[in-house]
Amino acid sequence: MGSYRQNDRINFMASTLGKKTQKKKKQTSSIEEKAKSFGSLLLTLIVVLFVQSFFIQGYSTPTGSMLNTILIGDKMFFNQFLYGGSTPRNIPFTEIRLPYIQLPAIREPRREDIVNFEFPGNREEVDASMKVQYLKRCVGEPGDVIEIKDAVLFVNGKEFPISPTQQLTYKVFLDSTKIKRNDFFRMIQTSEYLDKFDITDSRSIQGMFPDTAGMYVIVPLPEKKVAEFRAQPFIKKVVVNIDHKSVEDPGIFPKGKPWNRDNYGPLRVPVKGDVVTIDAANFGEWDTFIKREGHTIELRGGKVFIDNKETNQYTVEHNYYFMMGDNRHNSLDSRFWGFVKREAVVGKAWFTYFSWNSEIPFSDFGKLLGSIRWDRIGMPIK
Repeated sequence: MGSYRQNDRINFMASTLGKKTQKKKKQTSSIEEKAKSFGSLLLTLIVVLFVQSFFIQGYSTPTGSMLNTILIGDKMFFNQFLYGGSTPRNIPFTEIRLPYIQLPAIREPRREDIVNFEFPGNREEVDASMKVQYLKRCVGEPGDVIEIKDAVLFVNGKEFPISPTQQLTYKVFLDSTKIKRNDFFRMIQTSEYLDKFDITDSRSIQGMFPDTAGMYVIVPLPEKKVAEFRAQPFIKKVVVNIDHKSVEDPGIFPKGKPWNRDNYGPLRVPVKGDVVTIDAANFGEWDTFIKREGHTIELRGGKVFIDNKETNQYTVEHNYYFMMGDNRHNSLDSRFWGFVKREAVVGKAWFTYFSWNSEIPFSDFGKLLGSIRWDRIGMPIK
């Protein structure tokens, strides 16, 4: 009997030891699987960051500053390799800046390119309060002279090409004998009417307003739809809603200029090596610009001091660009916050890979899903 009991104890111990060994093997296997999964995830993240930094970047449109060329909810790819890809400029998912290395560019940004770039900051900000990227059309290269006359853009004295999807706001005068004011407002708010005339910025529809020519409504229209809209039998007249050149906008760039969004300039876009003469009269125009280039500038007793040395000249250290939104009357751009440094330009718009109306909340997912713009998917951005 004693030997049987001893054998039972031995068998029990062996069985227990085997179960513990199997349990350890399972735990080890589980840890290894988790480690492999984490490693795979980390590798994927590194590859994505590498591709996004040097070659292609995804971008989603949050605002209407480029309507109707780019719609709110368009998701696009940008070609970064063209202008010289770089290592990540921020810690992923944060606004914390990183030192970065940039590759040589295949070519430099050009007029008419739609580009994304690091926001330089508001007009009088040395360091941008928002570490974000903006999306605009490049309208001025280094050395170009920008001028806007009654909402028409000129570069180096020549009218800038107008995109069919570029839009302005218009004064629309109604023929009261053919349509009642309330009937027009009801009609213009319908989805059928908005779709017919590509009115994507419906919140900018305003009215009625008095004018020497009669009462008018403000309507945003893309260039390609103006003639068709004007041809409606109840429309008397359609004219651009222009800010007269006598109206000064206190928020315009550069500070102190008597300009507005529709009557602007002439203004020369700085080039590396330009020598600028600065005095008490134009100090406010160059104050923030020079500080953004990494220098101190002060006005003491009517004299200019740069890096604590009295001087009336400054040599520009970088090339710059002038950016504008295609939704010209509803875009905060270089007219309001200034030039964009070449190093801040990230990539050129390539094509739209997905699009829907992102203004519809996710809580109404069925409607959001129904807003997918199939005709825009895969289309190149021009």
